[in-house]
Amino acid sequence: MRKVLKGLKEDLSIIKGNFLVLLVTWIIFRMAYGLITPYEPLYIRSLGATPTVLGLMGAASMATFCLSLIPGSYVADRYGRRRVIVVMTFVLGLSYVFYIMAPDWPYSPGWQLILAGMLFASLARLYGPALDAMTADSLPPDKRGVGYAMTIVIPSAFAIASPTVAAMLIAEFGFIEGVRLAYVVVFLSFLLVSAIRFFFLRETVSPAKPTGKMSITRLYAESIKDVVGALRNASRSLKALMLAPLLAMPLSQVFWGTFFPLFVVDFSGITEEEWGTMNSTRLAFSLLVCLPMGKLADRLSRKKLLVVRYVAVAPIVSFLAFANGFVQVLAALLLMDLLSYVGSSAMRALLADLTPRGMRGRVSGARSLLLNLLSIPTAPLTGFIYENIDPRLPFYVISAMSLIIAIALAGLVEEPGEREP
Repeated sequence: MRKVLKGLKEDLSIIKGNFLVLLVTWIIFRMAYGLITPYEPLYIRSLGATPTVLGLMGAASMATFCLSLIPGSYVADRYGRRRVIVVMTFVLGLSYVFYIMAPDWPYSPGWQLILAGMLFASLARLYGPALDAMTADSLPPDKRGVGYAMTIVIPSAFAIASPTVAAMLIAEFGFIEGVRLAYVVVFLSFLLVSAIRFFFLRETVSPAKPTGKMSITRLYAESIKDVVGALRNASRSLKALMLAPLLAMPLSQVFWGTFFPLFVVDFSGITEEEWGTMNSTRLAFSLLVCLPMGKLADRLSRKKLLVVRYVAVAPIVSFLAFANGFVQVLAALLLMDLLSYVGSSAMRALLADLTPRGMRGRVSGARSLLLNLLSIPTAPLTGFIYENIDPRLPFYVISAMSLIIAIALAGLVEEPGEREP
């Protein structure tokens, strides 16, 4: 028992400084986002968007996001992390005004207004590489696995009730008005988080501003040059770790985020209220398994954990295509969540291990840029397949690609003898 308490004390010792500030803000965000995440695609569809339109909206959002990623990865390493994180957190919050104001009467521009908010948010998310880099900078190399697990499990602990609260709002005010109230909470959370990050975050790199006036053209030129340089200079293992998962990640990002909530309501016998309860259950489950799975990423081979994750997830995804009823769907999702916690902690920790501190913003930006570029055609194609061909086809493709990724990672990635600080 004493040994367990000592280990827990050592793990919790990393919660300080910037990591503590970020963790507190992620708790606030997770509580707010937990209200809307299960319902966003259903909300947009209720305002008139078909599955194909949802796919096209996703493509437009990701194309806009790519425009912000290029300078975002550049400024994270050249201008510093803090400034861009603070400013863009506030700007991103303003995008949710569009979701709140979207009308729902017949022939009104409901989903069109949300599309405007999505595009606005995509531009504001240029702070993503800076946030990723600051997180990696703030964690000791031998505690990155458990540190990244904490970014999931601790915020989730505070958000367990959020989907159920959203379901109660829907039951009380109706689906559209209930979700609209949830978006008001999200907007207010951004105002609070912006203030916290402004007052308490500290810079982790020494900015190196180029001399002379920086035009938009020059900014993009230097940004693209730095992103390409980061890819060119990356080791073989880092390149494989960045590129191999892209065989499945674009489809996974699009399908699980946008179309799976539609699928469970349309084909799996799950009501909208049950979907909220199911998400609360998954958050509670994360408290039990996420931190231990993160500790595995510090104690065992991070590469082997990734390979096991991709092999094991393939049959579960295929099963979900035909799972029916609350128990079957929830059981499959909990198994997937368990593997996801193992994989995400191992992936983020291994990426940090392989990436020098001064390149982390650019490597993070390059990885996100490639993912979203590939997701642009994937989103409308998935929407078309869902609506017109077979809504189960994405499950089969994700399963097959997961096995191929496992083989690629096993053959191409080597863990470093000495981890980057």
